[in-house]
Parts: sequence; structure tokens; C-alpha cells
Amino acid sequence: MKRLILLTGIAMLFCQRSLAQEIENKPFGNYLEKLNEAYPVTDTLVFDFPNDGKLLLLFNNTEYGLSFLEEKFTPVLKETTKFPEFKTLSYRLSEEYPQTKVDAVILDLERNYLPYVDQLELGAVIGMDYTGGDFTPEIGGRAMFNFRKFDIGGSFTNKIFFPERVDGNVKVNSNWFANLEYRWDKSDPKSNSANMFGIGILVNEDKSQLFSGTTMQAFYKRGVNKNVSIQVGIIATENFKTFYPTVGIRFW
Repeated sequence: MKRLILLTGIAMLFCQRSLAQEIENKPFGNYLEKLNEAYPVTDTLVFDFPNDGKLLLLFNNTEYGLSFLEEKFTPVLKETTKFPEFKTLSYRLSEEYPQTKVDAVILDLERNYLPYVDQLELGAVIGMDYTGGDFTPEIGGRAMFNFRKFDIGGSFTNKIFFPERVDGNVKVNSNWFANLEYRWDKSDPKSNSANMFGIGILVNEDKSQLFSGTTMQAFYKRGVNKNVSIQVGIIATENFKTFYPTVGIRFW
């Protein structure tokens, strides 16, 4: 969506009118009043959109210059094609509070108004855990429904256990879990891969040599970078009488 007009307003009358607007990133409690006392609004910056929507930035000229704000916001607003029609969104700018910082406001605009298409994601699960004193490789598949601010889906994973060799033979014991997973990332408007929480239940058809009775797991995964994540969790087995902590690594 092309931006047609970029306006700047400094008049006190316009500032007073701006302050009456509902602030999208209002600080908690009475912090907005404290902010206005310490750094009163002296300037406004208005971006007009072809759909009659407006973005109104309120700030103090001792903290920001107009050219700085234009340079920071213009590239982002060129991509935010989902800006609401016939509506003015007002943001208070100040480096005093986390939600009023320039970078935080830009992130909020990106997360809410960048174009996004819901989609189905299919992927593999590959990693290694340390489970109750044993190293257990894990493989499987995952299906996630990707939404703008979160992903939800499930996976089918095999926690592989290698029991002690008998007569020199290596045996493999599979432990299949069906998992429900929820994934989110508040810091990246284009991905929800940073954090994942999941719960699962053992669904083996063959007897497990690692677990017995009703067995469930809960885990949290945190991304280190785009290719590697650290996962921690706990497994309850023997009908929830025994608990094994787990820690491991996941790829992709």
C-alpha cells in the first residue's frame, strides 16, 4: 500500500487533541501521566494512508527529531498493507518505558499489520535427549498450523532407547509419543519458532523397555538460532509414580 501524505504537526491545539486519542501502547497504571509530566508531548508525526487510516505518533522533541522518526517508520509502513481503514492509531513514543520505545512500536506495527497468510507447515523432528540417565535420540514428524501470532499443531515422535547389548547384539527399543504443541514468538513478526510448549502421551503398540504403564511428557523448547533449539521437559511414567527429567537438543 503506497503512502500518499506525510504530515507533521507541532501546534499545541493539535497536540491536545492527539492526547485525547486512545493510546495503543499505553504504559501500565499511571505511568502515562508520569511520562507526560517528565516528557510532555511537544510534537506529532502523522502518516496518512490511501484507505483513510492514520498513524499518529506523539513525542517530545528532546527525545526524537522528525527526520529520525521518518527514517525509522517509513520503510516499515511501506510493508504494512493491512492497516485498518478509516481509523487513527495513536502511539506514544519515549525511551522511558519498554512499550513506548521506537523499536517496540515498530515491532507492534509489524506483528499486527504486515501481510500474512495462514498456512500448514510440515517438518521433521530430529534431536537427542538425556532421559533418566540414558541418551535417547529422537526422530519424528510435525504438522503445524501457522497463524499470525502463534502456531498450533502436533507431532509424532520416537524416543529411541538402546538397552545393554546381549551377546554383542545391538537392540533398538522405540517409544512413540503423540504430542500436542503450541509455538509463539513475540520478538519476530515473521516467525513463531522461538518458543514451543508441548504435552504428549506414549502410544506404543510394542512394550517399552524405558517406560511402563501410563506415560506422559511435558516439554518446553527454546530456539538458540534458526537451526538449533534447546529442549527441557519431564516424563511421568509407571502411572505417574516415577518422573524423569529430560534435557536435549533439536535441529530445525
